[in-house]
Amino acid sequence: MIATRRAFPWSIIALFFLVMSLTTVVLVGQDSQPAETSAEETTTENQPSGPAAYPPPVKLEDQEPVPLTQRVDNIFGWIVGKMQATLFYEVIPEKRQYAQESHVLYYVRPRGSKGPFVIAENSKLRKPADMPDEVSPTEAMAWAETGKVVGSANPDIPYRLGILQHTEADGEVESEDVQYLKYVINDSTKYVRIPGTKGEEATFRPVLKVRTALSTNPDDWKTPQQIREMAMAGELKLDFASNGDETPYLFTEYIGGVPLVVIWLSGGAVFFTFYFLFVNFWGVPHAINVVRGTYDDPAEPGEVTHFQALASALSATVGLGNIAGVTVAMTEGGPGAFFWMILCGFFGMTSKFIECTLGQMYREVKPDGTVQGGPMNYLVNAFDQFGLKPVGVIFSVIFAIMCVMASFGGGNMFQGNQAASQVLKMVPNSSAEQLSVVQTKLQEAAAADDLDSLPELMAERTRLQKEVDDFGTNFKVGFGLVMAVLVGLVIIGGIKRIGAAASKIVPTMCVMYMLACLYIIFTNFTQIPDLVSMIFTEAFNPHAVRGGILGVIVLGVRRAAFSNEAGVGSAAIAHSAAKTDEPVREGFVALLEPFIDTIVVCSMTALVILITGAWDNHTWVYEKGYQGVELTSEAFQSQISWFPWVLTLAVVLFAFSTIISWSYYGERAWERLFGARSVVLYKIIFIVAVFLGPIFTMNNVLDFSDFMILSMAFPNIMGCLLLAPTVKRAVNEYWRKYKAGEFKKFH
Repeated sequence: MIATRRAFPWSIIALFFLVMSLTTVVLVGQDSQPAETSAEETTTENQPSGPAAYPPPVKLEDQEPVPLTQRVDNIFGWIVGKMQATLFYEVIPEKRQYAQESHVLYYVRPRGSKGPFVIAENSKLRKPADMPDEVSPTEAMAWAETGKVVGSANPDIPYRLGILQHTEADGEVESEDVQYLKYVINDSTKYVRIPGTKGEEATFRPVLKVRTALSTNPDDWKTPQQIREMAMAGELKLDFASNGDETPYLFTEYIGGVPLVVIWLSGGAVFFTFYFLFVNFWGVPHAINVVRGTYDDPAEPGEVTHFQALASALSATVGLGNIAGVTVAMTEGGPGAFFWMILCGFFGMTSKFIECTLGQMYREVKPDGTVQGGPMNYLVNAFDQFGLKPVGVIFSVIFAIMCVMASFGGGNMFQGNQAASQVLKMVPNSSAEQLSVVQTKLQEAAAADDLDSLPELMAERTRLQKEVDDFGTNFKVGFGLVMAVLVGLVIIGGIKRIGAAASKIVPTMCVMYMLACLYIIFTNFTQIPDLVSMIFTEAFNPHAVRGGILGVIVLGVRRAAFSNEAGVGSAAIAHSAAKTDEPVREGFVALLEPFIDTIVVCSMTALVILITGAWDNHTWVYEKGYQGVELTSEAFQSQISWFPWVLTLAVVLFAFSTIISWSYYGERAWERLFGARSVVLYKIIFIVAVFLGPIFTMNNVLDFSDFMILSMAFPNIMGCLLLAPTVKRAVNEYWRKYKAGEFKKFH
């Protein structure tokens, strides 16, 4: 029999990109209106212009030594930045202009000097009348304690090292090594220019710290003339080279827009939902019966049951994203962001359905009974059916590399780091309590100008800080060691032991967390109708959120993608190991994941955050700066005083289950790249990463891992798209057999 290659499904590709285009239109809407301006709108006649009209800035180059860890972090930051500009390119961003407040004074003294700090020559032009011309070293310490100056990494040294440049009368530039104090009056407020309508004057509106929204209070707004006067008084940042002599204080930025990966994920989810005729709706009852074990045949090939496969995949998705992700989404985007999270979860059910069906269809069952499956397998077949196998191999390798990197970072080190931090926060530490008392005394002494008490209090703070740091380091090392041993015991046993562990941990932690949520929800039941109404209202008519409805939609979609990983392809690796001869059956099981993760668990968290008002609590969010897990903890504690202990246990269980599940994902990807014999090496590296996770604090590494997780969607969605007709034929045949009662029931 001669094999024939199928024609490339151009109609499917065209339809998919049509849905992508419509999705982009919906996401972008009419929010992207460029804010144009001209010099005439911000200047008036007979006003001086050019560099001479503005106080010259202090030319001071910071020379503070950069620690080795910071240098490494900077390298990762560069990598993350490049990824942000390519894989996460934003479509149709909003162009806007703004002025940045920079009311800062510099006091300097020669490097090595023990004398007073004298205000820099150029800073005199913008110095308020009540500010001194020089500051003694002790007074500088007091300034540092009250947060008035930006100091060095050493808490007992308020100054930084730098090079001050002087321009002499003959134009020569001379440099001087100095120690300097940076006295910050205000350098954080950003004023965004809003064009006037119907002949009205443009306004400059300050950006709020929360949700990066623009102030709606007209008393906070500035006119173009007021902004120019602030610039001439030396209170705004200036850039003559980039912005010109007329408006050197007016900068341009691009915000909002829709990241390409968000369009790719959401467009794929919407397309698959319509293509499979809303299987995420009518397939749920059958999925529940499958998970209950109705069709479990012990003789079928595979390593775990349907329920264990579901639990393994859920353990990688239900976690800190459900505790912190919802809170972050609503803090940044308001209650409306959660509506778009739910919608993304609903459409994401179909993405999970198709990718996990494919994981089963193209899995490889080895002679020893172990399974190799997931996007690494079906990506090759997706292109091979059209005679493009080399392309499929390339896509498979790219996916595998991303998966391995994600398993070390976001699926491992990040989880252990967060768990260790939460447990450390709850562990009693007398030195930390004493340090808090000394810190308060220091601030009180500094505020009262009690300069005689400062040296003794600073010495005491240094001693206590060292004790706290040593305790924290030792604790994290011990925590990492214990976590590494426990993870090692589980992952060495493979997916069978992972499935067995996850099948116990996931239900336990979900029930524990949801019971606490339900208690708060039912004790505040009368608020629910109004809160649900608020979610829908804010989803389509957001209040004071940057980018309007566009910003809210993007926030919701991104947080949902991080939470349930629909379309990423990771869950297909776990579901490919389920015991079944019917690939479509496992697809039905998989579509329950986004439903449980986003629509059920995240909804619980969202209602608690809304009931307690945590998402917009002035004290917690604006003053204390709480976000993520911290804000969620405060919300629950306001209703259940002992909840932080429950949250700590939940975070540890969430982290542990996510780590062991991602170890399996990374292991399968590693095997695809380097072969089965090298898997032991992967497990060793993974266990070492578990140990290092609580110790490392490099945020860029974690961002890099998160990018890897989302980037997995690019090759995965393409493979699912090419194989969608194959899956649809299989679904139609499976459903015919199901309706005809041809499937044997075992329970």
